[in-house]
Amino acid sequence: MLHPLRSAALLTCLALPEGAFAHDWYPFTCCSDRDCHPIAETEVTAGPKGWVIRRTGEIIGYDDERLRQTPKQAGNSFHLCTTDGRPDGKTICLFVPQFGS
Repeated sequence: MLHPLRSAALLTCLALPEGAFAHDWYPFTCCSDRDCHPIAETEVTAGPKGWVIRRTGEIIGYDDERLRQTPKQAGNSFHLCTTDGRPDGKTICLFVPQFGS
């Protein structure tokens, strides 16, 4: 028999619409189910050599394999995947929305 709190949690999960979980679309190679999250547009700047991650100072070159396009299902936003999901962690992947379309 399920504990009442577990039953409530299970029912809540079942009631959520498909696609409600943020990690549904992140590739496992970037995320490992814990390393990715949306970030504000102000946390990323387009520079002459690539995207600059303001909090770490990293530059993700425009031809860097860590750079990905944000899929349409994720909206028009930036997403960052870092080591252990830490704010100061090394970038695993940077998802950038498509601009001008």
